[in-house]
Amino acid sequence: MTYPITIRFLHMTPSPALEQALRDKAVKLGQFHSALAGCNVTVEPLGMHQHQGRGYNVRLDLQLKGKDIAITRAAAEDPYVAAREAFEAAQRALDAELDVRRGFVKP
Repeated sequence: MTYPITIRFLHMTPSPALEQALRDKAVKLGQFHSALAGCNVTVEPLGMHQHQGRGYNVRLDLQLKGKDIAITRAAAEDPYVAAREAFEAAQRALDAELDVRRGFVKP
């Protein structure tokens, strides 16, 4: 199923490789959950003057039919790692939502 995927880079130069990796992860997430209607991905560096390196914040705003889910992961110095953690958290959240919709758990 196809749905709109929006990728934004705040306060950093856009990376085509990172954008393609994020798009691939978003498409894979859409194959898992059929009720997914949209995905907004925002990548932002944390702190402009840090001594230990710059961390990255990856925020996912997922639109489901009837519900919105927001995922924020910020603890990785590598944007690919932050993206992986964010999409894994989104997978868990969608799995929990799917269990509720199927009636396996109480809402």
